[in-house]
Amino acid sequence: MKRIKYCLLLAAAGLLAACDPNGLEIVKTSAENQFVAPKMNTMGTVQVSQQNYDGTGEVTFSWEKANLGMPTELSYAIYMTSPSNGDMCLVSGVTKNSYSIDYKTLFAKLVGESNLGLPKGKSSTVPCYVTATMGDGYYVVESEPVQVTFDIARISTGINMLYVSGDFNGNHPDRNGIEETESGGKAYQGLVNMKSSGANKVKFLEYTYSGKNEGDAWGDDGGSLKVGGAAIEAPSELAYVRADLNAGTYSISKLDGPVRLCGLGGWSFRSNPELVYNAEEKAWIGEADYSSGNFRVSINDSWSFTFGPKRAADLTVRDGSDIKIYHNDVSKKALGGDANFKVNKAGRYRFKMYYESADCTWHIAVSAVK
Repeated sequence: MKRIKYCLLLAAAGLLAACDPNGLEIVKTSAENQFVAPKMNTMGTVQVSQQNYDGTGEVTFSWEKANLGMPTELSYAIYMTSPSNGDMCLVSGVTKNSYSIDYKTLFAKLVGESNLGLPKGKSSTVPCYVTATMGDGYYVVESEPVQVTFDIARISTGINMLYVSGDFNGNHPDRNGIEETESGGKAYQGLVNMKSSGANKVKFLEYTYSGKNEGDAWGDDGGSLKVGGAAIEAPSELAYVRADLNAGTYSISKLDGPVRLCGLGGWSFRSNPELVYNAEEKAWIGEADYSSGNFRVSINDSWSFTFGPKRAADLTVRDGSDIKIYHNDVSKKALGGDANFKVNKAGRYRFKMYYESADCTWHIAVSAVK
């Protein structure tokens, strides 16, 4: 955490005094040993249940105010820390000594892979602290951390998921999910980022949302999916996975070819801009110019693996859009035709395709290049 040097504050005050020809009153600073850090208030166990997630309630974090010796408004930020993902900023720019957040937003922050990455269906205790900032971008003091326990249910968003657990994700029980194609049909499909080093063996985990047990683990038994079957050899690459628990069938298609914005440069795959994998962000990222026309995401330079939205409202994207995308088998059925995007305004844009573990969906985020 970056902190401003306290001596800079004192030096700045001295400089102001030296440059005060009108004899204006100069704001005085306190010595470092007189600064008072914020103090995070303790919290009881926070239950993120299905009822809370679906409701209108909020969780409130609060703290005792800091005092940095100047009558300047302070800005507070709340941080939480997980063993796997490090510090995560829950919120910044708070000018009061409390902050309330709804359960749905909190859930995404707690379990999202790009945030805390906590497991669902169990309790996790994490350190939580608050910082006080004076000025623009300088974190001055931080509170001592308090331990906050989050009891996180497996939240049903109305779509059943089958989770793919293996070496590639540390056998995480519910991070990488593929979606049920028809409710109750127990046939699932979806993209899975299995990029990792070395061997990769996976199983399919089937959960119910009524309890906290891990549910049934499905593996291979003589070429068929069975509960208790052996782990399945899988590629250490991006893959498209299909599994039908009723029929006992599965397939894992390795997608190690280019990810493109197909259509921006015509409908010949090779003429289209490519998104390149960024290992740090675990996302495919690239910039491209848009003037007119339609496009969709394609993988492996194959019409068998193209992706677009399920909602007609998402067919037009604009600066700041973040849209869930699905295999054309899914989106075409929902929309009654190919799910081709267009951008509402010509310009140069940054495109980012990534997986969000909070709701087990793939997204494409679009932002204008300034």
